[in-house]
Amino acid sequence: MKYLLLLCMTSLLLAANLKRDNSREQVLDESTNLVWIDNVDVVRVQMSHKKAVPYCENLSYAGKSSWRIPTLDEFKTIVDKSNEKTYINKAFKYNVPTGYWALKAHIRTFWFYADYMNFVSGTGYYDNRNKDKFIRCVRNK
Repeated sequence: MKYLLLLCMTSLLLAANLKRDNSREQVLDESTNLVWIDNVDVVRVQMSHKKAVPYCENLSYAGKSSWRIPTLDEFKTIVDKSNEKTYINKAFKYNVPTGYWALKAHIRTFWFYADYMNFVSGTGYYDNRNKDKFIRCVRNK
């Protein structure tokens, strides 16, 4: 029982570190110092992994140009399994439960597959890089 209480307290503290900036349509994660784009484009724009990486790298948004595709581990920091609707922290306004591309393409498949985060389950998977998935760009604060 003690461990369950500790786990719940830790989850609440981590969740409190995510703050939405409505004016810039971003979410700041103070525990990781990451800034996530959270505008309508994250639920509208889909493209292949091969196009998604340069899309974020060339993006200029909110006066910043240092955007990139997040890693799967970075995506895991915004998963909130208590939000059963989409398994993403409630600080995020825009989200679809299907896949968002992550950075890693797999060498063992000759870079044919890449990671993505599935918010239906809050779990990372990999898929064909030519398929269209959603993009949520991130940058370091």
